[in-house]
Amino acid sequence: MTRFFVSGTGTGIGKTWLTRGMARLARRAGRSVVALKPIETGVLGSPEDGLALGRAAGQPELGTLPGLVRRRLAASPYAAVLAGEPAFDLPALADTILRTIAPAEVQLVEGAGGLFVPLDRRTTTAELVRTLGLPVLLAAPNRLGVLSETIATVRAGEQLGLSIPRIVLTPAPPDDSTSTNARILSEYLERPVHLLGRATDDDEVLADTALEAGLGPLVAPAPADP
Repeated sequence: MTRFFVSGTGTGIGKTWLTRGMARLARRAGRSVVALKPIETGVLGSPEDGLALGRAAGQPELGTLPGLVRRRLAASPYAAVLAGEPAFDLPALADTILRTIAPAEVQLVEGAGGLFVPLDRRTTTAELVRTLGLPVLLAAPNRLGVLSETIATVRAGEQLGLSIPRIVLTPAPPDDSTSTNARILSEYLERPVHLLGRATDDDEVLADTALEAGLGPLVAPAPADP
């Protein structure tokens, strides 16, 4: 079984494309997969990210599953509450997530924004992850500044008891740090760092990119020798 909470050091860094690619890669291998975005903000009509994840997993209905959180304000869930949108029940949400992902061989849950986005006055995404008991696949943009952001996020997450076994650097406009960020993070944090290449908005292309980044064994392990 493969289980990951896909989070990041910030927002708009490619978490949804990463999750879609991994979900489609798992489907190629014939594994049952659930790819879920339980909290999505900036939803004025359909939950675009949630539906995209569901389609990549072969279950588009996952995007509109009852019990998930959808808010209109394109900001943190707590900011949406302060703007007058309804609060939500975190224990009930966690229960919905766990019941939904339980039957699948590959369980992918994507967070909204970064790992420490406030969900309410006292709770961030990190506490939700701890409740779910999922290891974190941490995405970060491969650009100048990613070293401090990623090291700080990993160390803060681990202080809360989270498991963050792998990092994925997502595409960003190249700069002088691009060629060394992965090596430095791997040395400092002593864990695998995957480099995700550029791709187009297509599930099959995203799956190829995830495979090239070395993520295949996580969601589509090679069959055992007879």
